[in-house]
Amino acid sequence: MFYNIMDSRYLIEALEKWNFWHQDIETGIRRTKYLKEALRLIKVPEIIAYVGVRRCGKSVLCYQILENLIQSGVPRENTLFVNFEDPVFSESLSLSELQEIFNTYLEFKNPKGRIYLFLDEVQKVEDWERFVLALYDSRQLVKIFVTGSNSKLLQDRISTLLSGRYLTQKIFPLDFKEFLEFKKIDIVKISAKARIYHYLREYLQFGGFPRVVLEKEIIIKNSLLQEYYNSIIEKDVILRNNLKNKTEVKDLALYLMSNIGSLVSTYNLAKKIGIAHQNVIHYLNFFEEALLIERISKYDVNVKKQIYNPDKVFVVDTGLSHIAGFSFSENIGHYLENLVFNEYKARGKRIYYWKNSAEIDLVIKEGLRVKELVNICYSLRNRAVLDREIRALEEAGAHFQKAVKRLVFWEKSEEVEAPKEIKMISIDILSISDLSLS
Repeated sequence: MFYNIMDSRYLIEALEKWNFWHQDIETGIRRTKYLKEALRLIKVPEIIAYVGVRRCGKSVLCYQILENLIQSGVPRENTLFVNFEDPVFSESLSLSELQEIFNTYLEFKNPKGRIYLFLDEVQKVEDWERFVLALYDSRQLVKIFVTGSNSKLLQDRISTLLSGRYLTQKIFPLDFKEFLEFKKIDIVKISAKARIYHYLREYLQFGGFPRVVLEKEIIIKNSLLQEYYNSIIEKDVILRNNLKNKTEVKDLALYLMSNIGSLVSTYNLAKKIGIAHQNVIHYLNFFEEALLIERISKYDVNVKKQIYNPDKVFVVDTGLSHIAGFSFSENIGHYLENLVFNEYKARGKRIYYWKNSAEIDLVIKEGLRVKELVNICYSLRNRAVLDREIRALEEAGAHFQKAVKRLVFWEKSEEVEAPKEIKMISIDILSISDLSLS
């Protein structure tokens, strides 16, 4: 049901504040890599689905697309943006209510020609995909964009009803290069390595959520991160899945936030936290669906063996680990590994880990072969640590002979070098250069 809406006049007034019909709306700093692709996809007929954790910038991207359309000559009344997180709407809307919203827009705005429809956080509408399918198949002049903060609802259900009619684009929090752009820092003009590492520390600790990055006051940064973390747990996990035992969910989430980059098994988690094993399995799936965490498996040519080995867990944004109480200074190595994982993930890589007598932090696979072996280490000042990392890469390299071997580090002694076949990469270079991940 609608809240606070008595007839179509009130509905259109509620929509006014989210649309460009009679006003310009602040569209924030451009995220060029996403906006460029978005403007290309305007020309294709398929439905565009943007999927990403809440507050990562999906709505702002939609506004930037809308602004670009209007600047290119599209009449303002030919655009409709519906924010389903507006308190004017109830927690769950029906298919008929979504149809009513669209019909009311048509009645009051009477657009002529192609319409650009944006449905923000669409998973809050029951059977929304049926509305979108009907609109798409009617061959009306409507270009449809949807966004959502739940991977399952925007993948499983879309693929069932909208097969062949949609394209999915994943949106992530800012990477380090974007972080610098948002802060208006020209990396070319930063001559001192220490200054780059100052910003890297800030990025690792507070993450890449756009609003958090732009905030200067640490106390407000922390408040924003706490709000985001609570909203993901409360709304996208507990409320979405109608979970009764909030304490179990929060305890497991807290444990995962404090163990990023670590190996975890569902059985061990159940024992440590005192939760039924089946509940652990369900909660982990719900965390992934909410895009809070990502699990990677041990690489093995035998898929069954992959299933029975523990997973490695990473968080979508390290700021969430920080706000959950995971000490930054004591665990910077884990934060560093999470950063590198996110860099690869944002580029659409298939990622595993590998463990034999030695361990490889990240195994990057393309097609049927392993392309890269990546170990991440905070400090290589100790020769014994360097030797350990080299041995691990060499051992894994014997199994995956064509794979590029990389050793990513934060700091090292000037005299420390690795064999030529191992590429040593400083984290600042990895984080700002697309070439390093080519």
